[in-house]
Amino acid sequence: MAEGVLFDVAKGIIGTAGKLALQEVALIWGVKDEINKLKETVSTISAVILDAEAKQHGSEVIKEWLKRLKDAMCDADDLLDEISTEALGREVMTRDKKAKEVRIFFSKSNQLAYGVRMGRKVKEMRERLVGIAADRQFPLEERCEERQVRYKARQQTHSLASAEDVIGREEDKKAIIGSLLDPNVKENVSVLPIVGIGGLGKTTVAQLVFNDKEVKDHFEPKVWVCVSENFDVKIIVQKILECIKKEKPAKDLEMNTLVNDVHKEINGKKYLIVLDDVWNEDREKWFSLKKILMDGARGSRILVTTRSQKVAKIAQPIRTHVLQGLDENNARSLFKKMAFEEGEEPKNASFVNIGEEILKKCAGIPLAIRTIGGLLYFKKSEIEWLSFKDNELSKIPQNENDILPTLKLSYDYLPSHLKQCFAYCSLFPKDCEINKSSLISMWMAQGFITLYDEKQCPKDVGHEYFMDLLWRSFFQEVEKDELGNISEFKIHDLMHEIAIQVTGSESTTIDSKEKDIDEKTRHVSFGDILHSSSEIPISLSKARRIRTFLLPCQPEYYSRRSNDSISSEIIASFKFIRLLDLHNMGIKTIPSSIKKLKHLKYLDLSMNEGIEMLPNSIVKLYNLQTLKLSKCTNLKELPRDINKLVNLRFLEIDWCSGLTHMPNGLGQLTNLQTLSRFVMSKGRIDSVPRSYGGLKELNKLNELRGSLSIVNLKQVKDVALEYKDANLKEKQRLDGLDLNWVKVDIDETGVGCDMSVEALQPHINLKALSLNWYGGVICPLWLETLTNLVQFKLDSCKKCQYLPLLDQFPSLKIINLKGLDSLEHISDSERDNSDSLFYPSLEELYIWGCPNLKGWWRGRRDSLPSFPRLSALNIGDCPQLTSFPLFPYLEGLWLSNSLSIASCSSSTIVAPLSKLSFMFIENTEEALPEECLPNLISLRNLRLYKCPLPQGMRYLTALQHLRVAESEVVDISNDWDEIEWQGLRTLLSLAFYELPKLVSLPMGLQYVSSLQNFSIRYCRNLIAIPEWICKLISLQSLEIWDCPKLESLPEGIGALTSLQTLEIKDCPILLKRCKKQIGEDWHKISHIPNLKGDLSRQEEEPGI
Repeated sequence: MAEGVLFDVAKGIIGTAGKLALQEVALIWGVKDEINKLKETVSTISAVILDAEAKQHGSEVIKEWLKRLKDAMCDADDLLDEISTEALGREVMTRDKKAKEVRIFFSKSNQLAYGVRMGRKVKEMRERLVGIAADRQFPLEERCEERQVRYKARQQTHSLASAEDVIGREEDKKAIIGSLLDPNVKENVSVLPIVGIGGLGKTTVAQLVFNDKEVKDHFEPKVWVCVSENFDVKIIVQKILECIKKEKPAKDLEMNTLVNDVHKEINGKKYLIVLDDVWNEDREKWFSLKKILMDGARGSRILVTTRSQKVAKIAQPIRTHVLQGLDENNARSLFKKMAFEEGEEPKNASFVNIGEEILKKCAGIPLAIRTIGGLLYFKKSEIEWLSFKDNELSKIPQNENDILPTLKLSYDYLPSHLKQCFAYCSLFPKDCEINKSSLISMWMAQGFITLYDEKQCPKDVGHEYFMDLLWRSFFQEVEKDELGNISEFKIHDLMHEIAIQVTGSESTTIDSKEKDIDEKTRHVSFGDILHSSSEIPISLSKARRIRTFLLPCQPEYYSRRSNDSISSEIIASFKFIRLLDLHNMGIKTIPSSIKKLKHLKYLDLSMNEGIEMLPNSIVKLYNLQTLKLSKCTNLKELPRDINKLVNLRFLEIDWCSGLTHMPNGLGQLTNLQTLSRFVMSKGRIDSVPRSYGGLKELNKLNELRGSLSIVNLKQVKDVALEYKDANLKEKQRLDGLDLNWVKVDIDETGVGCDMSVEALQPHINLKALSLNWYGGVICPLWLETLTNLVQFKLDSCKKCQYLPLLDQFPSLKIINLKGLDSLEHISDSERDNSDSLFYPSLEELYIWGCPNLKGWWRGRRDSLPSFPRLSALNIGDCPQLTSFPLFPYLEGLWLSNSLSIASCSSSTIVAPLSKLSFMFIENTEEALPEECLPNLISLRNLRLYKCPLPQGMRYLTALQHLRVAESEVVDISNDWDEIEWQGLRTLLSLAFYELPKLVSLPMGLQYVSSLQNFSIRYCRNLIAIPEWICKLISLQSLEIWDCPKLESLPEGIGALTSLQTLEIKDCPILLKRCKKQIGEDWHKISHIPNLKGDLSRQEEEPGI
């Protein structure tokens, strides 16, 4: 176990022994006295544990004694857990007194034999502990309480990712941005390293730069890749592709394919790639990566963060930015913020002086200041601060390049329950995004969470632990979900090193089959993808007391290998295992012998799509708390006796599309907190087999939290009573509810649905609601009571005609309306504006597939209200929509087959839109009104598909990217005069796709001297590229696809000295003229460094 956690383990043993001794079964088995004696022995020893742990670093004798004690304590914990599990099994089986196995279990001889065997084991364990205690030949003081006060939440938390929270890095940010945007750099692609020791905030500064508005506008695409120690070029290329395309590349792609895919995404584009935390000192590896990335447009940049000057030098940078520690004033500001209540330092001068001396030890390193400041936040007196400075802090060697000892001090001062929770994170690889909810479930499985009150929920206490570690800067870079809950986080590299340091050999990460595993190891994880059991080191079999088998690096795509043997091998080897992770291992069958894993509390079988059934023996895992089956798409049913899993709290079955029903008895699991999906049988209520559970199974599951999806609701009149049995109104911890009706079973009138849905009323605390294929005419009346809603979605509710008064929901951020065939208006005009804000929190609005939607209001209005916070608006296939509120703060607008809104209520778009940066217009008969364009002062990206060209383009002075596509009517050569093009002074990329009327390029284009990327695809009537193309002096990439009538390239193309990439595909006449060395146009393009598409293939295949 990790340093400093033995005291908490001892407390756990004392608690378990106390509970066991009080149970009737302890008397029946005759072990009560021995258990009480064990408890007393552990209590006596625990009195000196804290002092021993504090003194171990100065004494090898104490350290060795603690090591023996730790081993014994862990074995004692296993023993008591085994007895507790047996007692729990006895309790579960008493429910079914007819079962043969129960009669055998309760036979007198069976009970007597078990009691004698366990009594002997408990006695031997106590004697072992007494012997260890007697071997102590050194004095220790008794301490019954830890120095550190237990968790105390700060009144105000702070976001570690926000720019305003970063102190003292404005000049660094400004200098780095200046280097990135420097127009005098000659290279196409140049490298800028940020160098500094660990903890200085290199990643934080890089994030500030990456998210800066000026940088966002200058580079496209922008890519962030965490590299760390493993500088694998193929993995880095995969990550770059994933970041650009927002999806993982197909698995097992050859390197050539990956490189070609990257070239397609970055060629001729001015990109920014951040390679974070680089350690590679191998020049060849760096050169091979840089070679792949060299085809970017002039001005492309690679920003590298590293601790090593040598790494920076190998990258051949334009310049290096060396990050220094914070200056005195900024260091003091950060320290005050972390160490004092609300950042207010005390008026006591001597208190302040002590703080100044402590601050000097932090050497201006932000991570050290944060952690030490966070530690001192919990020490309120001058005496405590002075003691910390003169004792612990004074012993740390002063080394400006090694801050680890100072950070280790912050670990030493953690209470032991937080120490073991933090140290457990050593099992995750560096830079890993860790799921907060899963981690807390793992802590629970290991028994790390101590309840000080039986009414407390372990998950809630785990959340407190997490937030405490976050506030103390042990965790960072938190990500939040759409409801504002923390979903994922990371650990700083240095903190990760501390976690590895304090766990020692008890936890290990396996990175090769040859790794030698210590027999005392209790927790293992794999640092790479585990494909099969053959990759597990043979030496792991020596560690018979493994408690954790974790696979944090399994891919998100499904494994196609069959690995049924792995589960059998683990079951046979690790009988004390608490956490077993076998997700995405290609497993098809779980052996019935899994029931032997009596201690198991966390089982992850998710993404094993081959699993169709679980063995019913799995219900004998009485300790099981977490069962993950998500994305087991072929799983047909859950175990029929699932009610025997009395400790089950988290059942994850989302994306289990093969499930046909829920088992009868599920509702007896009243501890259940996560039930992601509830599948109702599709048959009639009177024809459902007894073994199938109806909605009444949800009745008493009032501890449910997170999100619940109910599938296969009926569209008939006689289900209201059954729906009411679900008792959703009492589930006050539930955040999200997703109600899904059977698609084909719609009652003709819709009245039955209107009545039955009222029985599904949730608690008013609900934050997210989705109704899918609901067949009613009106929304549920209870919807208006859900004043805490953050998200609301209606999908494919074909008969719905009336919506609730959504503008009265103060927290509503996202509205999604899709496939509402009967909806004509969103709001009732009879109800006028109140003094309250109109949709005060709404940020995202999606309206799609509402063919009869005429307007927002039923009647005419004299004035239009404005959305005060709406930033994203997406409207599609709403051809009759004519009236709409104003959206002055919009940043992104998508309109498809709905643009009558522009002509019929032009004031909607003419209103100032100073923040709008992205606009997508598709399939409209009318162009954007000219009077709206002068207001689009921030528009940078405009895409026009299947629609007429607007007049007034010259007003779009900020436009950087323009795409015109798929229009039979657009004649871009004549629709815009030269003045329109002359106004586009900042245009960087231009694309013409599928424009049959494009015969020649518009004359005005020659004035767009800023253009860097030009793409022409599927313009099959284009006959010539004009000579004036030579005036596009900034052009770096030219792409011509499928323009069969294009017969030659102009001489002027040879004058484009900036042109780096030319790609020609499916232009047979042109390709022949551009043939290497012998084509008539070869001399015009021979100077271009990168010839792509068919031009590159003709070199490989001379016959082309």
